[in-house]
Amino acid sequence: MNTLQEKYSRTNYPDKLGEFYGWDIPDYILQAGKSFIKIRVSDWRAEQDLNITPKDVIEYYCKWSGNVTSGCRVIAGYAGDWRPVDRLVKECLEWFLFINIEALRREGRKYGLTLKE
Repeated sequence: MNTLQEKYSRTNYPDKLGEFYGWDIPDYILQAGKSFIKIRVSDWRAEQDLNITPKDVIEYYCKWSGNVTSGCRVIAGYAGDWRPVDRLVKECLEWFLFINIEALRREGRKYGLTLKE
């Protein structure tokens, strides 16, 4: 790998994704990179593909995760029951901690958050 662009190209992420999931990548994970993870969700309405970014994850934790008055949570424009949405966001958080912790830190600072070491 000669350049940073080659090092961080999407073509290198299937190996990282495999490493992250122990080479058993779930079917709902469609694609992933340094700044996104594309996930297929489905509910009673239909299937939908979500492109979740570090910003979406940070916004979720700032706006939705502490909301105990609603059974509904929102991530990247998708609204659903708080339990599966919360699990989905935790999985995305773990991906970004694994692949691009700096993006999470950068977005978190915008909201006054500090990631634990």
